[in-house]
Order: sequence, then C-alpha cells, then structure tokens
Amino acid sequence: MKITPKKILSALLAAVLLLTILPDTALRAKAAPNAADKKACWISFLDIEETLRDKNAAEFTQKLSSMYDNVVKYGMNTVIVHVRAMGDAMYPSSYYPWSASLSTDRSAPEYDPLQIMVALAHEKNLKFEAWINPYRLSRDNKSTVSFKATSYYEQFLPYTIEYKAPGGQTCLALDPARKETKDLITNGIKEIVRNYDIDGIHFDDYFYVSGMADSLDIATRKANVNALITQVYQTIKSIKPACTFGISPAGNPDNARTQGADIDTWLSASGYIDYIMPQIYWTDIYVTSSGVKQMFTDRCSAWVQINKKQLPMYVGLALYRVGTNSKTDQGWATSSTNLAYQYVTAKQLGYSGYALFRYQWLDKTTAAEELNHLKNY
Repeated sequence: MKITPKKILSALLAAVLLLTILPDTALRAKAAPNAADKKACWISFLDIEETLRDKNAAEFTQKLSSMYDNVVKYGMNTVIVHVRAMGDAMYPSSYYPWSASLSTDRSAPEYDPLQIMVALAHEKNLKFEAWINPYRLSRDNKSTVSFKATSYYEQFLPYTIEYKAPGGQTCLALDPARKETKDLITNGIKEIVRNYDIDGIHFDDYFYVSGMADSLDIATRKANVNALITQVYQTIKSIKPACTFGISPAGNPDNARTQGADIDTWLSASGYIDYIMPQIYWTDIYVTSSGVKQMFTDRCSAWVQINKKQLPMYVGLALYRVGTNSKTDQGWATSSTNLAYQYVTAKQLGYSGYALFRYQWLDKTTAAEELNHLKNY
C-alpha cells in the first residue's frame, strides 16, 4: 500500500485525538491507576556526574535531596539509582574501584554516598533500588582508558573481553561465560544487600551488546546469562528475601533474546526474577512503509503474552524522547499526553506501574506538560 502525506496526516490527526480524549474517558474507567503502582525514575551515572560528582558530604546531601524532591513532586514513589555502571562502585567496595562518575579521579570521598542515597530516599518515602550493569566495564575510548588506569584492570583481565562497539570505540566487558565473572558480580551484589537497606537490585538491558561476542550463538548467550541470573537471585533471597530482583530488558523481545536475555524462561519459571520492566520507548504513532503502527501498544501486548508466570510487570517509558522530532516515531512531537496515555494503556494490559528514563529530563521545560499529565493519573 502506498503511503501518501495525506494518509499520514489523517492517521496522525486521528491518533492525536485518541491520545487527547482517551485518558479522560474509556481508559480511565477500564484501567484506573492507583497509589500502589510502582512509579519510578531511573537516576543514571550520567545524572550523578551532572549533579553529584566531586561534592563534599553536605553538598552531596543537599543536591541529592533536591533531586529526590523533584521525583516526589511528579508523584513518583521509587528511585532506581546507578550504583555500578561500569565495573565500579558508588560506595566503599571490596570488589570494585570507586566510580569516576562520583569522583573524577576515582578517589574515595569522606562519606558513604550509597548510605546517604538510601537513607534520604526512605526519609522521603521513596523506595530505593540499586541499579547495576553487571558486565560492562567501559563504554567508549575515554572510559576504557580510565578503567585500565585502575589496579582492578589487571585483576579482571583474565576474564575481560575487549571489543569494538559499532561506532568504533574500544570497550571492555566482563566475560559472561567465566565463573570468575559470575562470582565477582554476585559478591558485589552480596555486599550491597548485606550492608545497605535497599529495596531491590535492578539490572537493565546490557548483556551481550553489539561487538562484544558477535560469533556466539544465542542459546549459549542465554545459558551464560541465566547462570548469573539464578546465582544472583538465590544470593539475594538468602540474605534478604523481601529484596526484589528485577530486570529491564530491551523493549523489542527479539532484540532482548539476541542479547542473551532469556525472557521466555524468566517469565515462565521460578528462581530467576521478581519482576520485568521492558523498555517500551515508542509511541502509537509509528510510521512504517506499511502504515502507521501502534508500536507502544503492540510491544506492551507482546510482553504480556510472554509472561506465562504472571510476574509483576512495569513499563519503561522514554521521558528523554518527549517533544523530539522523528520521521518515524511521530507521536512524541504531536501530543503532550504520550506518557499518561502509555501508562494508562499499560495498566489496561495488566502492568502495575512505570519507570521514566531518565532523571535529567525532569528538569526540562519541554517535558513539564507531559509529566504533569502523567502525575494526574
């Protein structure tokens, strides 16, 4: 079917009208959100660099308090905070170097940042989940040089993969196939769960990324990742059964599987995870050669079909895309109710909340209207 500008415009107008009226009528009646839903904000290592790096204890606490107040202002009840983004730590660790995102020269501050992060979150009635990238040691040339300068590089070298990312940058990752990797990651999680009053451990979608081990078949990737996932799950539950373990995989199920995320097993068998949070970073006005697709709703529905165990599901939402222009994903530029619509749509499909990526955009004026609509639901 030939897609003409007139057809696209008609579809856009119809979809915008749908986005405008549904949250106030049909969807509200069918899928009324409630205060018990998880309403989370991801606070990444980039947010920490931008706001909290190289601060003394008083400055760190004041800046962090303001960040949490911003999260609360928009009606959220959970923060998912990077405590290890690249083989590093936002706390005094026996297994990893200090994070360069926290102190430029990786020197130890005269306070425990994670202790402050957790205590302050709980003071403000926010749940705190510790966000970990299990395998990644660096993400570009600069961070590779930084990690190689630490004493941990030589220690990790026997079970480290050095690879070229698609853009040509040199990166480092722990080898998921090695027992040493699984034990290192598990020990790092063990010290967090034992030493801090966290509410959860959270992994995102960085497993076998492009360039890391492209010749390895998908079944082997899944087996290697699963060995870690079960070990981490058992460790967490042996220390603190109430501490949740959740994963936020790539929103396209096929891409998630390719990266080694065995989502079909995780969502059909016990002993892997407590919840799933797919990153559904598309709108329902997604233009393809065959027409306008409801990409958000279609992907949300696909994950529901996979969830045979009916584990809690939360949806990752692309706050960072609000107001952006795209030739394909045109909903972001044509509506100010995308996030509210997506939350209510996900609720209708059985999801129990959301997380926004990422904190920095809470301060963007371009996102304020979207955030206020979301808060009202």
